[in-house]
Amino acid sequence: MIVGIDAFAHKVGDGKIDEELINLFKERRNVFLAPAQFGGAVTQDVDWLRESEPAEQLQQVQVEFRNQLTDRPGGHLRQDFQTWADNLRRLRAAGVRIALGSDSGYPWGPHIEMADMVKAGMTPAEVIVAATSNSADLLRLTDVGTIHAGKSADFLVLDANPLDDIRNTRRISAVSLRGVEVDRAGLRARWTEQ
Repeated sequence: MIVGIDAFAHKVGDGKIDEELINLFKERRNVFLAPAQFGGAVTQDVDWLRESEPAEQLQQVQVEFRNQLTDRPGGHLRQDFQTWADNLRRLRAAGVRIALGSDSGYPWGPHIEMADMVKAGMTPAEVIVAATSNSADLLRLTDVGTIHAGKSADFLVLDANPLDDIRNTRRISAVSLRGVEVDRAGLRARWTEQ
């Protein structure tokens, strides 16, 4: 039973979910699902990280992604993705509140998570809501998640519309935290020096 639970973190990817689980979610409309699928749909191209990741580390990440796909016999990761995607579609259709959740260990993992959510059938708009207001609601953060008077002015300025392609969330032009623009060039310089 779903008693006293605020959220489920992680995918249901080892088998098809049953009607009992769907009905339990329906009975408790305030329970969130943070699916935490990471990169299972296709081989990931991480060239978009070139600006912020040293070349050696970027190469290591690319090798890790390749190994995730090739070390599993019979395309197991892709099969897991398909099961996860089917389950996510069914839960979304049942009205389950979806939040963004990635346990990738990479700070840019949510960008891949969002792309996986779209590949699983969510619209880019639904994914943006999952990543912003739903995630803030899940964490009971009342001053972030949406842009309204009286809330913290945390937002991204993008170079392209994420509603056209969710991967456009990676095309960041500026970042504002509490109304102050982040010195991205300064941060980048420090990261690449290390």
